[in-house]
Amino acid sequence: MKLKRIALFVTAAAICLGLAACRNENTGGSGGQTPDNGGDKAKNTSITLTESWEFDSGFYPVVSTANSSNYGITYWTHNFYDTLVKYDPAGKIVGSIAESWDMSEDGKTYTFKLREGVKFSDGTALTADAVKKSIEAAIVNLGMYNGSYGKLTVLIESMETPDEQTFVLKLTNPYYGTLNDLTMSCPLAIVNPTAFEGGVEKVYENLSASTAGTGPYMYAGSYDGTTYTFTSNPHYWGEKPEVETFKVKVIPENDAKLLALRNGEIDGVLGASRLNYDSFASISGANGFETSICEAPTLTRYLGLNLNKAPFNDAAVREALAYAIDQQALEASVFNGIESAAESLFPKERPYCNVEAPTIGTDVEKAKGILENAGWIDTDGDGVREKDGIKLEANLSYTQSLAALDDAVLAIKGQMESIGFKVSVSASDMMTWYAEIMSGEYTAALWYTYGGAFDPTNIVTNMNPAVAADPIAVQFSAFFDDPAIFDEVDSTSDLNRVQEIYNTIITTIAQKNLIIPITYTHETFAYKSELVAGYTYGYDSQYVDVASIDLK
Repeated sequence: MKLKRIALFVTAAAICLGLAACRNENTGGSGGQTPDNGGDKAKNTSITLTESWEFDSGFYPVVSTANSSNYGITYWTHNFYDTLVKYDPAGKIVGSIAESWDMSEDGKTYTFKLREGVKFSDGTALTADAVKKSIEAAIVNLGMYNGSYGKLTVLIESMETPDEQTFVLKLTNPYYGTLNDLTMSCPLAIVNPTAFEGGVEKVYENLSASTAGTGPYMYAGSYDGTTYTFTSNPHYWGEKPEVETFKVKVIPENDAKLLALRNGEIDGVLGASRLNYDSFASISGANGFETSICEAPTLTRYLGLNLNKAPFNDAAVREALAYAIDQQALEASVFNGIESAAESLFPKERPYCNVEAPTIGTDVEKAKGILENAGWIDTDGDGVREKDGIKLEANLSYTQSLAALDDAVLAIKGQMESIGFKVSVSASDMMTWYAEIMSGEYTAALWYTYGGAFDPTNIVTNMNPAVAADPIAVQFSAFFDDPAIFDEVDSTSDLNRVQEIYNTIITTIAQKNLIIPITYTHETFAYKSELVAGYTYGYDSQYVDVASIDLK
């Protein structure tokens, strides 16, 4: 059981992977003009983007540490595959390949009517049986990771196909996150049944050099050792995108991506993880380039505290820390305004999260007073407070996934030390960090929520001790008057009750300072101004959506 919990946490965190539409909010650049060719120049239909790693695990959208050496394809699957339903840019769940759906009164049966005329990229017609086989295969291929991408896949009692256009999903109990989980391309994108020939486990081999979806694009095996080429799906059922073909050039280092953009090897860098913040700032003012930042947050960085060990088992210490951390200063001086100051574990725009929970502003003197009143005193004049022989000290651990994090950790260290902490920092790779957190031998950790459709449903599920897939979140339940709400929220069909539970969860986390919010991350796009007219960020802005790029 412990191994499975580690696996679920590693998987959920590793794929961390915007609610409102964020359309090309220009942050600088020359606004370079397309050369005047007398009106005879043909409109561009192709663009070259970049990624940090090869798609060497193929193009099947069910990705976990059991079957993939990286998660690169996860962020591109929406270009090739559709789900039954999806979020529109405003955060509303709408139909995708399902045109409509109904839910039974008890919340346990969902009946989906599929769109007429939808075809896979090889021309095969989409049917309800194809949907059923795709979800069945996803559950098999997730294996021990089943349930780590939303709880839905462990609640399915049966799937029925009364006719070719009707798919019926029956659950063991009501689950408010059903439609939310069905928006997740990994693992519930719909795959052509031909991809499962030879057995569902063969799909990774069968899709090693091809895609098999109903999305706007397809891959037909064009890779020259550095660059993948994707083309339009001739059978796509939706509106034809402006970009007809696109290339993805593999450039591992972010500094090299900036150079490639400047010298014309690529046309754009889409996604904050693919371009350093300093590089983004430098290209923003460069001639011939423009940039945009998505208004809506992607995920939340926060300080996760070991609530079972000193000093953070003391509520006064947590409250003082909340007053000491200056999120506004971190936003401005460390993250160049690309990440914004966070007030809560989840931004209010997320489903069920528009809750008026208490927030704490920065007040160093108040933080010092709280510690003094709680008995944390610097008795020997060394600058470090102590109480009952215990030093006010902490180790702050983090993973080196972004250059700016080094500066952020040092800034947080300084803010903590300003009120009498002694702080050491330790950076490590993800697996080492996970092992430390899972063992419980940590004091504080700079971490982040999962992003996209994982927030908030998956994190709230992981607060349940019965699930225990997230060792930081699972601590929270011990601080609630009624921990049974974590069972109830995943088994009620009453959405008003779900909202009441979220009110309690979000308010309690804030009141008791169970985490310290740091910043909200935001996705970015840097591109050639002569080629790109704009980009519409989707609900889960971590996913690259080439069809949302407008060309000049």
